[in-house]
Amino acid sequence: MTIEAIVRDEEHSWSTIQDRLRASVVSIFSSQAIPFDTEENASSSATGFVVDAEQGIILSNRHVMHPGPSFHKATFFDNQEVFLQPTYYDPEHDFALFRYEPSELTGIEPRAIRLTPEKARSGLEIRVIGNDSSEKMSVLQGELSQLDRNVIDYGAGTYNDMNTFYYHASTSSKGGSSGSPVVDVAGDAVALNAGSAIRSSSSFFLPLQRVVYALEHVRQGRVPPRGTLQAVFRHVTHTEAARLGLDPGAAAAEGVDLAGTTGVLIVHKVLPAGPAAGVLRVGDIVVGVDGAAVPGFPELFGIVDAAVGRSIGMRVFRKGRFATLHATVQDLYEVTPARCLRIGFSFLHDLSFQEAAQGSAAVSGVKVSQDYGGLFRRNHFAERTVIHEINYQPTPSLDALMRVLRGVRRDQPLVVKVKDFKDPREEAVFVAHFPPVSPADVLFTRSSATGFWSTTPFDGVLPALQSDMLPDPASTRPPVSSSFAGRILQCMAWVDVRPVCPADGHFYRNLGGCGLVVDRGRGLVLCSARLVVNPTSNLSVTFGATRIAATLAYVHPLYPVAFVKYNPELLPADVVPDLDLPNVDPPNVDLPGVNLPGVDLANLDLSSPRARLRIGDMVSVLSGTQSALDRIDAAVSSRQLLSTTACGSCLNQRFYNTEEFSLSPMPPAVDADVGVVVKDERICGLWLCLPECVHDGDRHRHVGLDIALVLPALAQLRREDTTPAAVRVLDVEFVRQPIATARALGVSLPRLQQIMRTDPRACSMLRVRRILRVRTPDTLSLEVGDIVLEVNGRDVLHIDDVASFTSKAVRLTIVRQGRQLELDMPTTPFCGANTRRIIYWAGMYLQQPYYTVLAQATRLASDVYMFAHFNGAPIEATAYQGNTFINEIAEHPITTLDDVVRVIQLVKDQGALTEFNRRVGEDHSLRSGTMPGRDVTIRTVLLNGDDAVKSVRTNDLYFGPWQLTRGPRIDDHWTWEQL
Repeated sequence: MTIEAIVRDEEHSWSTIQDRLRASVVSIFSSQAIPFDTEENASSSATGFVVDAEQGIILSNRHVMHPGPSFHKATFFDNQEVFLQPTYYDPEHDFALFRYEPSELTGIEPRAIRLTPEKARSGLEIRVIGNDSSEKMSVLQGELSQLDRNVIDYGAGTYNDMNTFYYHASTSSKGGSSGSPVVDVAGDAVALNAGSAIRSSSSFFLPLQRVVYALEHVRQGRVPPRGTLQAVFRHVTHTEAARLGLDPGAAAAEGVDLAGTTGVLIVHKVLPAGPAAGVLRVGDIVVGVDGAAVPGFPELFGIVDAAVGRSIGMRVFRKGRFATLHATVQDLYEVTPARCLRIGFSFLHDLSFQEAAQGSAAVSGVKVSQDYGGLFRRNHFAERTVIHEINYQPTPSLDALMRVLRGVRRDQPLVVKVKDFKDPREEAVFVAHFPPVSPADVLFTRSSATGFWSTTPFDGVLPALQSDMLPDPASTRPPVSSSFAGRILQCMAWVDVRPVCPADGHFYRNLGGCGLVVDRGRGLVLCSARLVVNPTSNLSVTFGATRIAATLAYVHPLYPVAFVKYNPELLPADVVPDLDLPNVDPPNVDLPGVNLPGVDLANLDLSSPRARLRIGDMVSVLSGTQSALDRIDAAVSSRQLLSTTACGSCLNQRFYNTEEFSLSPMPPAVDADVGVVVKDERICGLWLCLPECVHDGDRHRHVGLDIALVLPALAQLRREDTTPAAVRVLDVEFVRQPIATARALGVSLPRLQQIMRTDPRACSMLRVRRILRVRTPDTLSLEVGDIVLEVNGRDVLHIDDVASFTSKAVRLTIVRQGRQLELDMPTTPFCGANTRRIIYWAGMYLQQPYYTVLAQATRLASDVYMFAHFNGAPIEATAYQGNTFINEIAEHPITTLDDVVRVIQLVKDQGALTEFNRRVGEDHSLRSGTMPGRDVTIRTVLLNGDDAVKSVRTNDLYFGPWQLTRGPRIDDHWTWEQL
């Protein structure tokens, strides 16, 4: 064998395939900044390969690029990174073309991998070279088997290819291989890896005919012409065609030679109001177009793409006869959205052909791609929601919707009609309200030159006349009821909750439930803390036909109750009655709706048995809405310590060191979040729905709480305009210990006899169950297992004796290891003011740590806590770990949120951002894929005390910084500010 032959064999050997192609295959990190079309905002890792080294063009999948505002980074085999321009994605097929600037690479010269669709044949040995399961340069082997497979069905609500063949092979490729070249032994690409089956080794590849067509146009700086009939075709075998009546001989007589083909194309879907509507029918067999045979997808759509804007003649077999039918080819880009409107926290864009085809719906209406504030999406059809009317005016397009919104005030309601694009028969009508606090409205527009998106303000919606929503001019409520239950019912208000951003362990979740007006003059509504677990929420209260904006006045730090405040001047006087109840329990205690002068609720002795319901008491639970009242009779069956948990994922507020009561029979879990527990027409307690942990199976747990526990907080809210002062706690969790066990643990018999004389019902004592690791000294005095006997010389008879204090330290008498000890124990302030400032930067939500975080943190590294991030944010590229403290950004020490703002101003280049946005908006070409931003290092400390360092690339265009702030007063609203 000659030297030349040996060299030639090595160049065409599988053993050298990796060496030959490694410089041409890249790993692509992609992140879609906002939800758009078929894709949610998310980050992913996949593969691409160079197809033009001189121009720096990389081929990958459409689902890798994402159709909406996104950013991308390619990593070559030597770990050099370049940013990519999302130059072109196909409106139908699963391929996309990126650009990079070749001069940004040093020491490496990628070679273009040739696209050779003509080489594909059944039995061809192939390799899939990519980043399978995110492992660099994985090589998977197989053989092409089926070349005429129909497209993969990934399910509803996601991207699905159409009108093309797919190839099949068994290579066992998985996530990360998307966009990989499928090559032969010569190193030429014969297909593009597109998907795989989860439960088998099957892999599916996109043929390259339309890729070659698009690449030639992109090389010349043009957008590839793409046409559509708004119809979906499928390939069927000759056997199936014969069942439909098509005889090969009859086809031959029509000049259509089916020899050498494996089947024909049949009409699968025809979209209403499209070019083919009324022309083609489902089941039609298309055998030719404009006199040319179309045995497969490449032939058909080669003609369609070349005929945009003109009529074509289709030779169709239908009901035993051939006919020539004419339709005008539409520009596919006309039904491919390239703009997105953000109104409040809603993202809106034109419904695409891609999604309309999934439901055989007309390409009409405005899709709600995401709605964090619940403005246009009310869980009717979730991600399938399409707006068809606003204020009784049709909205067939985004332009039409923006025309309707121009001139509407933010304090005016919107009557919205929506449909399900998967099933247009399903529709709903509801009234929507603009959120009082939200980012500025923005219109995103895609540049056809670069694929980047520019932003322009949308100022069509007029500002509100005043900060509070205007009520209806007249009340529709009936006259004040004379019955006790009737007055309770009329004091019920509906509380609507729309979160602005993640905070305090909770994400976006729109909630609503009942609250009880406890002070009409001050506009105070008591509700379950479950409703307002996210303190950033836009709140409103509804009384009949009157809806008023509200604020979160106070979330009790110890008990699962909260107070919401509205402006009582906006509510007609006859809407809510006073609960004028002379018979109160306990005596001399001010109750909801009653204003008894001269009563100091702060001095109420909550440890008194008179302030608590007793086991065996017969009570009624009144709950419901303003139109219906539920009354359930029950008996107090038990009293026990309330125990809730906060998992490491959600870090919700925990409730402990509180006594709850249970009822028998247990009232069913109703929608009402708060019920009034009544005994002898006296309000004695509350029946509350606990805040939910998203990982807790008991999602609607209700508990009873004595009314006396919340009255001190109500008294302070009545007197003052600022949040009640923080209560002080011991930072330990107690558990009840039977007296018999306490005696065995060392409590003396005289002490036990003293307790029994003081409270004959006493059957247990309090033992320390857990130490909460918050702002306490390292030498913590109390230990797990300690039994507390006295606080400041007073016997501990009830959990209320140790639940909260007003002094900075207390004197404890305890029993430890059989010995009685005296300890001075510091107390920690526990505030119910909740978070009042959120900073959003690089997709991260930063706030001060709240009590549950402090209770689980090993050490407090700073006063800046990162709880959550926006999906698709730059931080996701760093193997993000949430629930961390930040103590350094860009080598600047971080202690407070003010430090974060100062660093943001230092690293942000507003001039570069403005210039980039201008050039993209004017469709200028750009050489580099670099977007405005900066690489910064972030030092973090996890809750377990571990240190970590992250390098983050900021993105000032899609993830611009902002902050939410709220003043100290209970009626202060949130304000949104761009940083």
